[in-house]
Amino acid sequence: MTPAGLDPGSSADAAANISSPLTAMPGQRHRGLVDAAEAPSLLETLGTRGLTQVALLAAALAWVYWQQLQRMVYYWYNNPDWSHGFLIPIFCLYFLHSRRAELAKTPVRPSWLGLIALAGAMYAYLYFIRAKIGYPQSLSIVMAIASLVLLCCGWQMLWRTAFVIGFLLLALPPPEYKYRELTQPLQQIAAFVGSRVLQLLPDVVIQQDGINVTFDNLRAGTNGSFTVAGACSGMRSLMAFVALGLAMAFFSRRPMWHRIFIAVVVVPVALFCNIVRVVVTGALYVYGHADWAKGTAHSMLGIGTFALGFTIYFGILYVLDHLFVDASEVDAGGAA
Repeated sequence: MTPAGLDPGSSADAAANISSPLTAMPGQRHRGLVDAAEAPSLLETLGTRGLTQVALLAAALAWVYWQQLQRMVYYWYNNPDWSHGFLIPIFCLYFLHSRRAELAKTPVRPSWLGLIALAGAMYAYLYFIRAKIGYPQSLSIVMAIASLVLLCCGWQMLWRTAFVIGFLLLALPPPEYKYRELTQPLQQIAAFVGSRVLQLLPDVVIQQDGINVTFDNLRAGTNGSFTVAGACSGMRSLMAFVALGLAMAFFSRRPMWHRIFIAVVVVPVALFCNIVRVVVTGALYVYGHADWAKGTAHSMLGIGTFALGFTIYFGILYVLDHLFVDASEVDAGGAA
């Protein structure tokens, strides 16, 4: 029923013209913004029986992979470059929570192919335990989770949760030799670019040999050297920014090329910030303030360059938001 004096068509048109920061065009609604009435609670989504099944499956998975999970937690705790591993599962749970309304509407059609995939994950896990190769054991955890989703909920649910399951890969430390293959080029880049920038300082002679940088301060009559260590490779900030970029691309209500761009641009931003850190550290050494390039001061410098990276990244997002004007806004302005 419609209140007297109101035409249904006119009221619909008026509602369509209401502007709000949380209003989106049909089919473009922000995934993270769900009406409270539309988003059911976890209990309403799964039910008591579903929650029990999820709890039992999670407990069984934890029991099977307990030793590997312990190794991963130990690595996260003792290697600062991978301390973000503690946050990845929490982010994944948040991603699922933010899309609970969409997941609740997804048809559940279990597939027995999930059982075959789960058996493959278990076989791979046992095989690589005997082969004493760690990284595939961690990968089999992600494969087992995907297999259970397929087995219990079907292909559509697996597709809906594919990003969240894949996001878990960011928490898996690669093999040590692969890790060195990743960090060494980053160290070389930071040392090369950093030394070229330091050469611009007045009365300073800089020479680079691999990741080692020597300097002569002609004015002060001092000389010395410093090394771009593995901790200064930028891997820590790179992994953090990659996680941020993927999360922003997942949640953003943007054109596809925007989302691809904001997921990829994090790499040069992270590299730039690490080079800034190396240059500032090198300048401290050159001008006789080596104590400021170590310990707490060095850690604070890392936090500062990380904040710089966030500023640059969100500045890029701001530019993308204002790079183009929506055609509907232009038409509305012209009509006015």
